[in-house]
Amino acid sequence: MTNNFANQSYTINAGSTLSGVSPVDRKIRIVCGRVWLTIAGDEADFWLTDEETVVIPANRMVVVEADQQTSLIELQTVSAPVISKQNDFALATYFQKLSHKLTHAFA
Repeated sequence: MTNNFANQSYTINAGSTLSGVSPVDRKIRIVCGRVWLTIAGDEADFWLTDEETVVIPANRMVVVEADQQTSLIELQTVSAPVISKQNDFALATYFQKLSHKLTHAFA
């Protein structure tokens, strides 16, 4: 399903997806659960859990998928993009994934 992320919150069932394009920058916050988030044009995807946030840029396709449990997300409009924090989060997520893979590879 494609929408414009007009609602303030969405409940996504385990394994289900929500996708869309927002006409304005929106901050997504995970209230509960764990989701995978991808933003068209970004090199990194995000795994987000409780209370983590990412800014969704305007006019870019976004896909959010709930992991193994129902997840609740909240969205709010932001007045200015928060690029540097998002890039820092992407880098931290990358290293977290790399560390996890190396731990399992050498276990």
